Amino acid sequence: MMLRGNTVAIFTLLLIRLQAALWSIISDCDETYNYWEPLHYLLNGKGFQTWEYSPEFGLRSYSYLWLHALPAKILGLFVENGVVIFYFLRCLLAVVCAILEYRLYKTIRQKCGSSVGNMFLIFQLICPGMFISSAALLPSSFAMYITIATMTAWMNDQMKTVIAITAFSGLIGWPFAVIVSIPFVVEQLVKRKGIMEFVKNAILFGVLFGVPIVLIDSAYFGRLTVAALNIVRYNVFTSHGPDLYGVEPASFYLKNLFLNHNVALVMCSLYPLGVILATALAVKKGKNRLSPATALWKLSPLFLWLAVFVVQPHKEERFIFPVYPLFSFGSALLFELVTNSFDRYIKGKKLAGIKRILTAGIVATGLLLGLSRIIAVCINYRAPMTILNQLEQTNQNVNLCYGKEWYRFPGSFFVPSNYRVRFIPSSFNGMLPAYYDETENGSQLVHAYFNDKNLGNPHMLFPLKHCDFLVDLDTGEAYDPHSPEPNYSADAEHWTVVKSVDFVLASKSNTLARAFYVPFTSSRYAVMGKYNLLQRIK
Repeated sequence: MMLRGNTVAIFTLLLIRLQAALWSIISDCDETYNYWEPLHYLLNGKGFQTWEYSPEFGLRSYSYLWLHALPAKILGLFVENGVVIFYFLRCLLAVVCAILEYRLYKTIRQKCGSSVGNMFLIFQLICPGMFISSAALLPSSFAMYITIATMTAWMNDQMKTVIAITAFSGLIGWPFAVIVSIPFVVEQLVKRKGIMEFVKNAILFGVLFGVPIVLIDSAYFGRLTVAALNIVRYNVFTSHGPDLYGVEPASFYLKNLFLNHNVALVMCSLYPLGVILATALAVKKGKNRLSPATALWKLSPLFLWLAVFVVQPHKEERFIFPVYPLFSFGSALLFELVTNSFDRYIKGKKLAGIKRILTAGIVATGLLLGLSRIIAVCINYRAPMTILNQLEQTNQNVNLCYGKEWYRFPGSFFVPSNYRVRFIPSSFNGMLPAYYDETENGSQLVHAYFNDKNLGNPHMLFPLKHCDFLVDLDTGEAYDPHSPEPNYSADAEHWTVVKSVDFVLASKSNTLARAFYVPFTSSRYAVMGKYNLLQRIK
């Protein structure tokens, strides 16, 4: 029976994660321009470069990119289609995520009981946040994988493993990911008094991973570069840090977490209160081998992470990716705590019936909200990833232009090799990415148009008259040539529509209608525009 349950668990995780790889959108332009584009440069010798990859700043690691470039290189020996390589890498990330989740699921079942393990698995499967983050090419998603591996090793008392994966993640991925391991470090240094062993292993794995990472990055940047230190210095020790790219109130994360975790957010947030009440009422552990206080300690990385990032002025959805699985864990722990407390007052068949009703209600609510959110995102926002499939390879150089939609460009993997993506003027006056210099040492060159202050430069802009194709969102307005962002789709004199896909107009739609999909209802409150691929009329 256990073997059958494990088979169903891994099969279901793989199925859901692969679906995410195939259908989820690129929700952040940072994923395109800071990861997919430099990866395309490593594989094909061309792609967009951002200021973070300029040698004078060196905030991003080429070593991290090579983790993905190696399997892509192997596939590239047999396949030349960029879209195939793109989705192959996504599917590979999805499989890695599913395997790590499965290992944590088995560990939770072993340490906390089958009830906690099963509820953890259910929340992971129905969580929109996991659907969005599990196959994303982002260091924050990589950090999420590391969080899952860290929790598995920590709960199994595998000290060396935790130190190794934390060192690897902090050096090659996102240095802030080490925050998740702080409770583990405190436990090792204070409770277990393993200072010397911890220091020895930290130095060992720091050198083991750090030396090759620094060597690879330094070779690409043409100077000694420790990307992990550079990104910490920029974000923490500069006067402006990332605040140049926008600041948000704390409610930003509250809204975002509700969209991505719904029921799990509420339940996990209530767990600390549940522990206090359970301790006061002397509620028994039940089948959970961990006491409520011990379980809360294992969940502490989540609250520590939120405490650090909620107070930061600059907020982005991906910053919370690393702790997404802990919302499922906290929810499962609360469910177990609540049902165990019933044992004090209710017995027999009545108790079993109440547990079944409670389980069904929670799962059904989470499933409906989760599916509604996932479907809404795929229907309303997927157009940028499908609009380019009408482009055909030709023998001539072709200019594909983006104006106000520059930040939704899905990446060069979607564009035939003889096409060049260009940026035409729009109301955006910040710094746009620019193509890598396509020479042998292109990644080592310092360009005057890059800066760390988000100041725009005319070098990145391209004349509209030289555009052969243009991607534009038709908002239904008349064409006004004097507008900084004309509705080019309405300029029938110069452009013809090659392909058109529905895309939600956020400013004209009800907030809930564009956030959640409800059959026969959403269409009345979500106003759709047309995401168009335009071709110049010659």
